[in-house]
Amino acid sequence: MGNARNSRVNLSLFENASALRGLEQYQNIIANNIAASHVAGFKKVAVSFEAVEGGEIARSTHDRLRNEMPGSFPVMKNQVDYHEGEMKETNNPMDMALRGDGFFSLMNNNGDAVYTRDGQFYIDADGVMVNSMGHQFADAGGNVIQTLPGGGDLTIDKEGLIFQDGQNIAQVGVFVFQDPLMNLQKVGGGFIAKEDGVEPELAEVDQFTLMQGYLESSNVSAIQEMIGLIEVSRAHEANQKMIQAFDQNIGKAIGTLGQTQ
Repeated sequence: MGNARNSRVNLSLFENASALRGLEQYQNIIANNIAASHVAGFKKVAVSFEAVEGGEIARSTHDRLRNEMPGSFPVMKNQVDYHEGEMKETNNPMDMALRGDGFFSLMNNNGDAVYTRDGQFYIDADGVMVNSMGHQFADAGGNVIQTLPGGGDLTIDKEGLIFQDGQNIAQVGVFVFQDPLMNLQKVGGGFIAKEDGVEPELAEVDQFTLMQGYLESSNVSAIQEMIGLIEVSRAHEANQKMIQAFDQNIGKAIGTLGQTQ
């Protein structure tokens, strides 16, 4: 009877320790969401938990997992939330936002394609459209967007057509993936394809509206993230108290058994 009770206590300790590890990961994700909440087009990571059968522990160390006691452990799942953020008017002609589906495509310093919803752009010394990190925006054909030397301001229409001095010089590339959750993974400056060979399609004009002079805000709700931090704190405290209670029970059991021998 004592062995079965101690096994149950030991299993509960493992379960609560697993919960604490999951809560620590959850807290880190919330912190990252809050830290990047000011970044245009940022997509938060959403978290969920579920209980799964995480293995079994023997009632007796001598019967090698016969007569087992099942254990249920919390497992954290997280995925990017691609819901659209709020459109904020900046009146800066070098800002653009996407309403609807799709991503802008950037070429990073390694020559890899990075996909983003951040439409803040600049014109570099060579007249190429780049972002704040110097990554080049791609046009609808996947090439760099070259502006006219000494040309005037850029005007971009809702379909992404770029005009300078009344001349159509390029079209901003807007690209869509069949399943962003399956096809993309987060990197510091946006998203990249999870596997080689995963290629986006050029978005149809009815899938998006490009808005010059606007930026898409992150889809992070500071209030919801703070509520999440409070929930993590309370759950962490509850699990710690459970572990302390189990530890005290083990101590009492050891003391009692030691006196009877």
